[in-house]
Amino acid sequence: MRLFGGFIFDRARGKPVTLDVGVGTFKKRLVGPPVGEGGWKEENQRNREGENLSNILESLGGLELSSYPLVALSGAVKGTGEVSKIMRELIEALDVFVGRYLTLIATGYIGLKFVHYKVFPDFPPF
Repeated sequence: MRLFGGFIFDRARGKPVTLDVGVGTFKKRLVGPPVGEGGWKEENQRNREGENLSNILESLGGLELSSYPLVALSGAVKGTGEVSKIMRELIEALDVFVGRYLTLIATGYIGLKFVHYKVFPDFPPF
């Protein structure tokens, strides 16, 4: 949903199609306008700044009225995808936390009971 919603949302607002391959400074742009003189660092900074609400609303100012439904629908799809991404990350973090510490607590409890019943079976003496 993030991929398709974001793609359609950007096209409906008039942003160019880009396809970048690679990581960090080894990126190469296959489709779209060339990277500016500042390189990928400046390009990434510009992309991060371009996704705040005020810039999105400014980009909607020059659109025709007939394209608003497509922008709204694709924005809703992209927003749903972003919310599902956040929920997935939260659930994965909770799963890792519970899995890791539940294992530690269960192993510690088994070790404590082993020491209590096998090593010191007569403790406490009263």
